[in-house]
Amino acid sequence: MNIILIGFKGCGKTLIGKMLTAKLKREFYDTDSIIESIYTEETKSYLSFREIYKKHGSEYFGNLEKKALERVGGFENSIISLGGGTLFSDKDVDRKIKGHVVIYLHVEPEILYERIIKNGIPAFFDSSNPRQSFDKLYAERLPLYKRLADIVIDNSRDTEGTINRILQELKNKNLINHR
Repeated sequence: MNIILIGFKGCGKTLIGKMLTAKLKREFYDTDSIIESIYTEETKSYLSFREIYKKHGSEYFGNLEKKALERVGGFENSIISLGGGTLFSDKDVDRKIKGHVVIYLHVEPEILYERIIKNGIPAFFDSSNPRQSFDKLYAERLPLYKRLADIVIDNSRDTEGTINRILQELKNKNLINHR
């Protein structure tokens, strides 16, 4: 069984995933890195996941997300960080993540928006009104994140506290034997 981290861009999936990896002694995979690998395999050239999106657009990127989700389906006993939109690129996502523990990392919208904008306006936001783009996308994605989650953890402030809450929830559900 894998632990799958989901949530909006900037919610801390990669950081929390790496921290959990150290605590639980599991492999960590990030679909953003897998997308880059698939792109390199297919094109024999390298672009970062952000560059792939900018150069090829959302439909092409969504197809790579779908392939990345298929690839992680073969992993076992791992921690997997899914890109913020990966769940929305595959209509069969419910079946593909069934049987794994899905943790939604929630972050208060104001904090999340600030985290995202700190690194520049993402390519999938309308640059003339990034806040409106964020609000619309957040409202669209939130219901699916909540529906798919076995565990919802707030990661708005304290990452160490987030890790401790995740470990406690996993222990409470008898999913790990962590002290």
